Amino acid sequence: MLSRFFAVTVFLVSLTGIQGVQAEENNQSLTAQGWYERMVEKAPTATYEGIFIHQAGNQMQSVEIVHGSYDGQIWERLLHLDGPSREIIRRGEALYCIHPDKSVEQLQQKGSSPFGNKPLGSSRQLSKAYQFRLIGQQRIAGRLVMGIQLVPVDGMRHAYQIWLDQQSYVPLRTELMTLKGKVLERYQFSYFKMSVNLDKQKFEPRSQGVELDMAKVGEVLKASSEDVLEWRLNWMPIGFIDQGASGHAPKLSARRIYSDGIVMFSVYVENVDKVQDEGTVQAGPTALSVQHKQWQGQTHRITVVGEVPPNTAARIAQSVELL
Repeated sequence: MLSRFFAVTVFLVSLTGIQGVQAEENNQSLTAQGWYERMVEKAPTATYEGIFIHQAGNQMQSVEIVHGSYDGQIWERLLHLDGPSREIIRRGEALYCIHPDKSVEQLQQKGSSPFGNKPLGSSRQLSKAYQFRLIGQQRIAGRLVMGIQLVPVDGMRHAYQIWLDQQSYVPLRTELMTLKGKVLERYQFSYFKMSVNLDKQKFEPRSQGVELDMAKVGEVLKASSEDVLEWRLNWMPIGFIDQGASGHAPKLSARRIYSDGIVMFSVYVENVDKVQDEGTVQAGPTALSVQHKQWQGQTHRITVVGEVPPNTAARIAQSVELL
């Protein structure tokens, strides 16, 4: 799926005349946390289009985005502009993936967005793990923005920076960076345009001959009650929450997802025949740690992957206890 961007589907506000002046005056008194809360509050009804650059490590990708809200549901269309044609269309909880061969697959993505991949956490949740700081004003995509920074209170996660459009509170740039200031992942608009009304035609596939109603529905595989492996984490950084909280994970492709409201990591636990490919590495914003543990005469591979520092991923993997 798509690598991390934290969040960033936001609201369109049409401000003119006295309203625009009043909004500017109100923004002057906003704290960093206040800016963040404005962004989260306005997100569900955003209407805009643009082109953003996604940079992860040495890889760069240009993506066209159209975003809006129709009948209380989020609509979004993403078109990759570099390399093979790839398109993603969201209509509410239905997510359509249009592949280069023009085949279409429909997935269910409750509570997530192709662009943001997940909603941002509340400032209350984030305040457990981050300090909010104002960076100051800049100009991005021809618009004035205000920068805010989320600084970790511990050394177990990365910092996060967001530059918000001062009129609409849309984030026009986000950066995930190490505590030493190295940028691991960046999303930045090169073109951005707000709209007043949603144009349904702009959410139709750009790929010629593609019909969404002919999409193949992806199957969700569920483990039987006999095919479960119980385990728990004995340590993880403060502020992270189990997104499933199911208490069980299937033996094969077992996965739980944890989020602190900004970044996520996943933990996989599975039975394997032998120990192989063990260690910890980092590629762009993503760290991967693979370890093995013996339990009841069986070898289990533990894999942790996510936007956390490598030493954090390794410590999480080490803390897995089989029950």
